Amino acid sequence: METTIECSDLDFAYDGSEVLTGINLSLGHGKMFGILGANGAGKSTLLKVVSGILKVQKGKVLYNGKPVSGFDRRELAKKIAYIPQDPVFAFPFTVSEVLLMGRAPYIGRFEFERDTDRTIAEAAMETVGISHLQHRLITEISSGERQLASIARALVQEPEVMLLDEPATFLDIRHRTEIMKILKRLKEERDILIIAATHDIFTALFHFDEIIMIKGGKIFAEGSTDDVVNRENLSFLYDTDVSVRKENGNIFVYPTES
Repeated sequence: METTIECSDLDFAYDGSEVLTGINLSLGHGKMFGILGANGAGKSTLLKVVSGILKVQKGKVLYNGKPVSGFDRRELAKKIAYIPQDPVFAFPFTVSEVLLMGRAPYIGRFEFERDTDRTIAEAAMETVGISHLQHRLITEISSGERQLASIARALVQEPEVMLLDEPATFLDIRHRTEIMKILKRLKEERDILIIAATHDIFTALFHFDEIIMIKGGKIFAEGSTDDVVNRENLSFLYDTDVSVRKENGNIFVYPTES
């Protein structure tokens, strides 16, 4: 597996309170990685440090062997796209206008969108199935549709890596499944490295190639679903006793009766 994102001895703290400790990761193209952990485990902070939104304090974050901090912001945006949890759109832009904002790294300060930019935005909308929403206001569509629009906006950046923070939170099962299928297709057809943080064990079980378990800012398990999803790990991860049953290639997780 070709390494694209590498974290070495990464620490991060907010106002002296440590959030990430000794993070070591080596992630490459051709897979979907799920960062699994309870709320407050450090998942979102890890994505923001990897994306360059938060500055590395200790250790290293490398993209193709080069420190993320060494990239110009516009150049980094062409490589890594970050999609926050439940993106907030304060102004009533149309879906099409929101997508064109994702072309900013390719457009000069005093330039306007070109035909090429509009073509790329139209293709992204078609890829995620929201072409029919292009003239709708982003503030007037559903949360599931906004999440699809956010993925499409990330696509117009033409990234090699997509980082998603809780991509399926608050969505119904149809939109959740739809979004995860789109991400899998992007991985397979465009060789995009997908890294998503989630607290949802069921999303992780069904959709990710490998799972990274993080608790208290530390990684304590990493590997395939078969390797790391077990009673001991999940009970420790969520501070509650669970049972895990594996049968005919399927994994069943449920609370242990007291």
